[in-house]
Amino acid sequence: MIKILLLAILSTLSFGALANSACDKLDKIADENGTMYGTKYNFVVTGPKGFRSYFHSAPSSQCKIKDLFIITGDSVIGYQEFKNENQTWLYVMYIDKNGNDTSGWIKLKDLKISGRLSPSQ
Repeated sequence: MIKILLLAILSTLSFGALANSACDKLDKIADENGTMYGTKYNFVVTGPKGFRSYFHSAPSSQCKIKDLFIITGDSVIGYQEFKNENQTWLYVMYIDKNGNDTSGWIKLKDLKISGRLSPSQ
């Protein structure tokens, strides 16, 4: 019984390591091949009250960061766009009321553009 439990724990740890490795590789691919925005655009989270838009370590549903999300009305700065899994992802930075920042990939469908941060060109 202990051997079975140990095997289950090791396989779970191995899968987690593989998922992290795959997310790291995908993040690098997206960083090198995504459409760069710079710091031009501000976005706001859209959705009904209680809606959560989760951060991802890479532009994939498999790379969701548990318990790290923004809610309806939160604003983010969009830096880069990347298409994967038949959807568009946006690399964003969220700055909370204390000045702490969080960056990651968010599904673009959860956001709407709310303005420009830099002058028009």
